Amino acid sequence: MMNIPRDFLIGTSSSAWQIEGCAGKGENQKSWAELFYETDPGRWAGRIGPEVACDFYHRYEEDIATMAEHGMNAFRFTIQWARFMEDPLLGTVSEAGAAFYGRVIDCIVSHGMEPVISLEHWDIPAVLLEKFDGWVGRETVELYEIYVKAALERYGRKVKLWFAFTEPGVPIDNGYLEGRWYPFRCDPRAAYQAHFHKVLATARAVRAAQPYQQYGCRMGAMIHLTPVYPRSDAPGDREAAFFGDLLQVRLYLDPYLRGEYPEELLGVLREHGCMFRWEPEDLRQIRQYRIQVLGADYYYPIRVKQRTEPSSRGSFHPDYYYETWEMPGREFNADRGWEIYPEAIVDFGNRIKQDYGNIPWFISENGLGIANEGRFRNSEGMIEDDYRIDFIRRHLTCALRARESGSNCFGYLIWSFIDNLSPINAFKNRYGLLELDLDTCQRRPKKSLLWLRDAVGEGRL
Repeated sequence: MMNIPRDFLIGTSSSAWQIEGCAGKGENQKSWAELFYETDPGRWAGRIGPEVACDFYHRYEEDIATMAEHGMNAFRFTIQWARFMEDPLLGTVSEAGAAFYGRVIDCIVSHGMEPVISLEHWDIPAVLLEKFDGWVGRETVELYEIYVKAALERYGRKVKLWFAFTEPGVPIDNGYLEGRWYPFRCDPRAAYQAHFHKVLATARAVRAAQPYQQYGCRMGAMIHLTPVYPRSDAPGDREAAFFGDLLQVRLYLDPYLRGEYPEELLGVLREHGCMFRWEPEDLRQIRQYRIQVLGADYYYPIRVKQRTEPSSRGSFHPDYYYETWEMPGREFNADRGWEIYPEAIVDFGNRIKQDYGNIPWFISENGLGIANEGRFRNSEGMIEDDYRIDFIRRHLTCALRARESGSNCFGYLIWSFIDNLSPINAFKNRYGLLELDLDTCQRRPKKSLLWLRDAVGEGRL
């Protein structure tokens, strides 16, 4: 058995647009999510978009109370930029939006929980996409800094754990490299410019948070962690893994934690005509204002092998340097196709300890999405998600093992406290500890929620 330290954060994570719904927002407060859905509703499972989501906007008190009642001591949520700002171009704050997030924070604190704030989880204001091509445009960096300062001014004395971004690269890769998400393009030069602007914006957020350090405020970022493993120790496979890691992990990890980009990465971008534009002051800021805490959103590893034939893509993509490889006998989630490999958390903890100064870090998202969960409902109406209990137990155990080995891991947050909306998949795959009834928005505990309550109560797994 593993003991859970009393100071270890155990809770759940969420994203504003995936739980809140659009209630309380004005016509000019549309975000990326609404723009994405309205462009082509047919892409989304059941044609379900972000209009209602889980209705957290009206039910936050009930949901936060449920978390606390079941032993959780932390809740990560997002301040939606589009809701918080009345006009993101002019930098004016929506008093209604600011008041809502103030109530959420106060509710979390009143239940003895730690509020963990993300300032952007893919959902930038739609007007910035329409006017500046989102993060491709440098103007977005400047407007983001105004937003961050306004949010810190409101809540920086109350909240200690802040994160400039959650999974900054995911909407860029899906929207500008894969062409699957809005704006549905394959434009690698735009993609890497957007990646750079998010790194620069993170440095600006760290700088903006400095006056609030006296209140215990720390500014970090949460990366989408996809550890890369080679098929074998053969030189070609090891090289494939090196480039996979360079383009999928170190793209953010190095500037965030070392304050600089790897020379090999810059060489790749120059070779393929994807080098971003920058100003000398930008690199100084990235070097000086590094994040103080790291979140790792971990779901699955990437396994790669040496390419046997050139990529057939029409434009540059990281897989130019590797082919993905499915390990024989791997454990995987059949509904997502993702490998299940908890041990990667221990590997990542060792890497942070050995290569990145052992910065404080935590698992900021980890969860299991399953389709058609109704098939696991028992005679009393509860979903018996023993598969999720097993998944959480094993991944949480690895986070605790990383901590015991000397890595500075301080928490584990589950995605998600409730079945929530996702891009395109909508509610097809369910991740929650609470079941959501789409017709009534009623919440029903799953077996995993009760298991978590007991595990936390006993202080051990």
